[in-house]
Amino acid sequence: MGFVIELGIISLSLLFIATFIIKNKNPPAILGIYQRPNGFFYFKFIFMFTILSLKKLGHKFRKRKQMEEITALDRPQKLSAHPKAIDAVYFNGANKHGDYLVVGTARRKNKLVDGFLYLLVESSGFGLLETPKLPGTALYQSEESEEFAAEGLRIEPQVPMGKWRISYEGKMKRFENRKEFVDVKIEAEWSSTLPYFNFDSDMDPWAMATSMAYETFSREYFQNLKANHQTHYEQHGDIKGVAIINGRSFSIEINAVRDHSFGLQREWRNFHRYGLHFVTAENGDRFNVGKICLPISFSRLTIGYVYSAEDGKIHPVRSCDLELHQHGEGGDPPEDYAFSFETGKKRYVMQVNVVHSPHFYISKDWESKVVERLCTFEINGMKGWGAAEWQYRNVREKKLKMKLLLIVLFAIFCGSSLQLEEKENFRDSHISFKRSSTTNGCSELQIMQCKFRKCILGAYCVNGVCKCNIPIK
Repeated sequence: MGFVIELGIISLSLLFIATFIIKNKNPPAILGIYQRPNGFFYFKFIFMFTILSLKKLGHKFRKRKQMEEITALDRPQKLSAHPKAIDAVYFNGANKHGDYLVVGTARRKNKLVDGFLYLLVESSGFGLLETPKLPGTALYQSEESEEFAAEGLRIEPQVPMGKWRISYEGKMKRFENRKEFVDVKIEAEWSSTLPYFNFDSDMDPWAMATSMAYETFSREYFQNLKANHQTHYEQHGDIKGVAIINGRSFSIEINAVRDHSFGLQREWRNFHRYGLHFVTAENGDRFNVGKICLPISFSRLTIGYVYSAEDGKIHPVRSCDLELHQHGEGGDPPEDYAFSFETGKKRYVMQVNVVHSPHFYISKDWESKVVERLCTFEINGMKGWGAAEWQYRNVREKKLKMKLLLIVLFAIFCGSSLQLEEKENFRDSHISFKRSSTTNGCSELQIMQCKFRKCILGAYCVNGVCKCNIPIK
């Protein structure tokens, strides 16, 4: 009897200690953004893994009906009534010879289309080409239309889940010299017989449960999940066509992935950042793997899949050790890096080498910056090619432009010449003034000292004397 009482006391003590530890284990988020496991992490994981596994099992029984539903959705969708409604398609591809094509159109309200196109035909000698408005992406339709088309760029479905037409006619500018324009006409067709990946039903329950367990569960949390839900599916295939650049014709033959996203709304201001990798390997395998930080829903979401050419099936990514806070948190994504990930059957190590790294700003307010990275890859020793897309929240947005305009007007009024330096890192963008020839009487040290002068809009040096652009009274 005494033994039973002692055992009960020990058990209650251990239960009390465990409860105390669980309730008090609540580490702060990394950088105040990326959540870490708290005391309830494993309970939340088990709970969500059970629910998501049962949900996925249910999807398997209705796979055929799902295919019919996706086929019906593989065309432009009617925009919702929400002011941030979206219907978007995106293609990116490359080949082993160093050719790249990346194109996207996102239909928004009021004739707005967030659109862009990058083209690199290695043998052309023109280098990387981009559409004229880049880094801006706000294109406009002449009339409200349920088409992925605006300002010379057009993407049209031909056969659901089978063929899409991509065309462009107009000017493009050289990435290496944005003042130089060329005439471009593109006629191409994306086609595929490969299976698709539906992010609603095909994600690995383990990866999703882990990503959700990091977050604080509440009524508001699950309401945010529902409010920000979008239908998103992807399919790998190939693009074949012709690009005519300044009258010269070049063939396009690349491996390419395409996606289609639509939903009630997409608020880019909710995204902190993401890093995604779209790859074709030399053995025919296809990949999409990465991490997303959308703090109101997932601060550390693992996504992705692998299409295996060997068995002709898609395997969802279960885990990935790429951590966003360790790579380019300040706004400059890495140029040469590696990470590992695994599906249920295999582990992969992916090395990334960036060839070109243009960037653009999404929509009319520039609320998000996307670095569209054209890359070569190595996956488990195999060569690969494709793109890596890194996104950052652009906290300054385009409202900064009005401030710049006022500064320019002030500079003109004062007889100054304005120099605007825009670095790759948008957070480092800054403004400086230069007086024309009047700085000749200053040494480099004096000019440097002037930069540290506390002035409203900086200072300039004249004959060894620092003066403020706006005099301080």
